[in-house]
Amino acid sequence: MTLIPKPNRSKLYQQPNRKNEWETVEEEEQARQAALEEQLKVLRSLLPDIIKKFERIPDPRRPRNTRHKITVVLLFGLLMFVLRYDSRRMANQEMTRPSVLETLRVVLPEIDSCPHMDTLARVLESIAPEEIEDILGKTVKKLINNKKFKRLMADGCYVVAVDGTLKWSTKRPFSPQAMTKKSGNTITYQVYVLEAALVGPQGIALPLMSEFCENPPDNSELKKQDCERKAFYRLSERLKSLFPKQPLMIVADGLYPNGPVMATCRANKWDFMIVLPNELCLSTVWTEAKAICSLEPGQKLVNHWGDRIQNYWWANQINYGWKDKEGKKHYIVLHMVVCHETWQSDGETKESTWAWVSAKAISNKNVLGRCNGAARYRWNIEEHILTEKKHGYNYEHMFSYHWNGMKCWHSLMHLGHLLNILILHTVGLWKTVKKLGINGTLRFLKQTLTGKWADLSRLAALPDKPQLRLII
Repeated sequence: MTLIPKPNRSKLYQQPNRKNEWETVEEEEQARQAALEEQLKVLRSLLPDIIKKFERIPDPRRPRNTRHKITVVLLFGLLMFVLRYDSRRMANQEMTRPSVLETLRVVLPEIDSCPHMDTLARVLESIAPEEIEDILGKTVKKLINNKKFKRLMADGCYVVAVDGTLKWSTKRPFSPQAMTKKSGNTITYQVYVLEAALVGPQGIALPLMSEFCENPPDNSELKKQDCERKAFYRLSERLKSLFPKQPLMIVADGLYPNGPVMATCRANKWDFMIVLPNELCLSTVWTEAKAICSLEPGQKLVNHWGDRIQNYWWANQINYGWKDKEGKKHYIVLHMVVCHETWQSDGETKESTWAWVSAKAISNKNVLGRCNGAARYRWNIEEHILTEKKHGYNYEHMFSYHWNGMKCWHSLMHLGHLLNILILHTVGLWKTVKKLGINGTLRFLKQTLTGKWADLSRLAALPDKPQLRLII
């Protein structure tokens, strides 16, 4: 089994440096209409279930003061991220234009009013963030159950990557839940998030859920702050609740190879491939692995992966022990695999070494699938977070300084990003994506939807719930 490296998705974000292919206005109109119809097929396939879930969220407003249904308010917030507006102010200016509203009402008959984004901000301050994020997870779960993501599986599991990132920092004490970092006499207040995403080939990363690192509101006597690893245990409980029987493989970076994390995965019946950053991390495992490898010379494999030569070696059945806070000793059986790569670049030979600790025994039959086909996809979540930071979703923008409201905006952003990922990976739009790039395609669709390009009668005639056909 030989797996080629994942494609360079950074090229898909670049606008091609060439003239457009249309020669007449009619050709451009036809291309825009066809692309918009493909986008709306995805929205009409997924939004009805999302809107039904919006309806179940308790409305925190007093009925007498309510001008807009909660489904409409939340739907406008979701469309703000689907159309990738930079801020609430920009969304207010653009989405309330009569021409835009006319198109939106044809596409989504549920839109019977036009709320202000400040109305949405006030509503989100009083809604439990889990209500919105639960919609995100259940949308992905339904697509998995409908076998839309079977090609994302590796070694019989869906691969879930976890990674922490800084969302925002300021020197202003905006919320007691914020993490604090002291440098000299300066205190920085931070919003730090642990993200989980379903990852796979072609650079795919589908957002699943977020766990915020947060201190208790009354943290005057707090001795130790929250951290990414503590957030992982909370996230694992929610992930297990969402996928109680689904076979999952956790892939994570060098923060996670420790006893309690791996024991948590085992307790949840999850597979895992976790990075070992160096030989100081789990040093006893390294020592035993090298000893086993010297006794088992057949546990090696040479593979050509694209332009790279990979030399694998592995060791199985390694006992690893650690002590908990009470001093009780615990043991777990681990397996380890190391990959040394060499390749040519600019006439020079370059090399790198990767190591992972595995929940399953490594063999000639599964080493490539587990390493190249699963563990290496941990990169995708880093690119996914970078996309949300730099390519239109304003991950690092707060949208609200209210802690609860900020978390709800964050969940809406993920839900909007998920819809865009599915739109971009439909069979009907993939050729456009390869021509215009990811950013170019989303810009093209936005211009078409918000401009006077669309034939509204054709849009109105689209089926209510068309079949979703993905290339994933």
